[in-house]
Amino acid sequence: MTSRELFISVFKGKDIERPPIWFMRQAGRYLPEYMALRKGKTFEQMVMNPELAVEITLQPIIRFDLDAAIIFSDILIPFYSMKRGLEIKSGIGPILQYPIVHPEEVDDLYLPISGKNFPYLIESIKMVREKIPDKWLIGFAGSPFTLASYLIEGKSTRNALATKVFAYRYPDAFAKLLDKLASIVTSQLLIQINAGVDMIQIFDSWAGFLSPSQYSEWVLPPLTKILKKIDVPKIIYARGSSHLLPVLKKCNADGYGIDGTISLQDARAIVGDGKLLQGNLDPALLQTSPSLVRAGLTKILAQVQNPRYIFNLSQGIDRNSSIECVTEMVNAVKGWRYSF
Repeated sequence: MTSRELFISVFKGKDIERPPIWFMRQAGRYLPEYMALRKGKTFEQMVMNPELAVEITLQPIIRFDLDAAIIFSDILIPFYSMKRGLEIKSGIGPILQYPIVHPEEVDDLYLPISGKNFPYLIESIKMVREKIPDKWLIGFAGSPFTLASYLIEGKSTRNALATKVFAYRYPDAFAKLLDKLASIVTSQLLIQINAGVDMIQIFDSWAGFLSPSQYSEWVLPPLTKILKKIDVPKIIYARGSSHLLPVLKKCNADGYGIDGTISLQDARAIVGDGKLLQGNLDPALLQTSPSLVRAGLTKILAQVQNPRYIFNLSQGIDRNSSIECVTEMVNAVKGWRYSF
């Protein structure tokens, strides 16, 4: 069974011998080959050059023979076309020179045209698809709420405070902002699907700062609007979101990325047997030892009593992860056999 066939079976709920494996940020700074390639280059140069983006996307596939590749890109790429002064600074992260402050700015927000504003993403996906026809290929985008938070905060946030203040103070403008961003995200995902990805994942990085009622009121409507237009398998990953699972299960997702704030057993009890779960090994284990990785992985996989499951981490892999530990993780998952 090829990796693509393995994923197809998982989404259909068919019995399989082992779970498929990929992990968030698998093409990145923990890999020495990535660090060698990025020397003298900005993040923008790597993302917007299809040849470089393809090489980076394939690095973890070549090294670990993972079941899926996720295209090397970023949830913020639409901002490059929106004249907000986006710059991804080394060691700091994304910074927007012109964050949204006033509600009237929402009316003037430029909506990128997918084929025109990021054709490099289309080309990168097509090239990867040709090189790994038997692997699962994943595309992605940020959720409207997380993108709105970057636009309003101007940087990564610890509590989404400015975003929530804006939402309370200007509810109509905030709703309009999320609706506009939903259109951008939908367009960004559809071009990836048309270019050849098998699945999409929506990252809601700052969802954990919201209460269930806030998420239901602000985020669920535009998120549901997006998912209704997507006809490939779709997973929602919302960091720090275990308290939001009862709300998230109302949207039209096929599965949910589970972080470290809840066990797979408890998550399954909330979402039911018909949805896919993905997760949730603590990436801190990848900075310990192979034996500890295997022990942690065994605890995770022992909770899986339903074939609708993909192995992943509870969040993105850390740059200080041990290659030896990552190798152990991949080999252990690929050598695992279900008993149900």
